[in-house]
Amino acid sequence: MLSLKVLVTKVKIMLSIIDPYILLGIGVILIALESVIASFILMWFGIGFILTAFISYLYAFDDGIWQLSIASFISILLLLLLRKRTFKKFLSSNEKISDNFLNEKGIGEIKNDKVFYKGTYWEIDGEINESIFTEGEKVLVTKTFKNSATIEKKN
Repeated sequence: MLSLKVLVTKVKIMLSIIDPYILLGIGVILIALESVIASFILMWFGIGFILTAFISYLYAFDDGIWQLSIASFISILLLLLLRKRTFKKFLSSNEKISDNFLNEKGIGEIKNDKVFYKGTYWEIDGEINESIFTEGEKVLVTKTFKNSATIEKKN
């Protein structure tokens, strides 16, 4: 029984050498999948496989495990070093986009002692004298905050 354990520990796991063109194909497929998924992960593994294919073309490996190990090492190294920079480069915008469409100036209407503006009834700001406005009057809404609107007389 002891000799069986020694035999099992001495057995080397071997994988046949992977053709460089197969590694190249795997890399190209991974990069193509990246264009569909857009996770910025598969691209680095694709580049790792392509670089390993180039290395395999120049250097004869003894085992396919070494090829997969080198591809994984290159991929993880590129992933750790370049993923954040790639995100910043491709997914950042130079423009600041304001998505708060309610906080823009516009024309509202006085209805039921409230301001009807962009499909919503807003309380008139407490600092404004409500008595100077009449029912149905068009007003200029300069600011909305929470449930109140700052308004001015329309010229």
